[in-house]
Amino acid sequence: MHITEQYLTLADQNRFAEALPLIEEIVRLSPNMVTSQFNYGICLAELGRYQDAARAFLRAYELDPNHGGALYRGCLALAAADDAPGLLAVFRRELAWNPEMIENFVREEKFARFWQIPDFMSLRDEYTA
Repeated sequence: MHITEQYLTLADQNRFAEALPLIEEIVRLSPNMVTSQFNYGICLAELGRYQDAARAFLRAYELDPNHGGALYRGCLALAAADDAPGLLAVFRRELAWNPEMIENFVREEKFARFWQIPDFMSLRDEYTA
């Protein structure tokens, strides 16, 4: 069985600790493959390694800016890591490029607690005014 198939089999069985070395090898062999980075992020997030997961998801998004799922999951991972500065930086970068994203960011329940922080409130006000 190919390493990718092995990884997917373990991931499908929620055996992420066992799948991690496989996806790490896949990423090492193909660091610029969007799906590899995305799957790496999933594995890391499932293991509670949210900062690392965010880096993998955002790397996938850098490789394919049309991959909104990678951006979304990267933001969710930053929120799970309680990384307000990291999340704010991503929000700022994305809103400068696509101001309409503010509606998605504001509506997402998992980001709600961040909108109480003054820098987030200012950002929201800037893009929803």
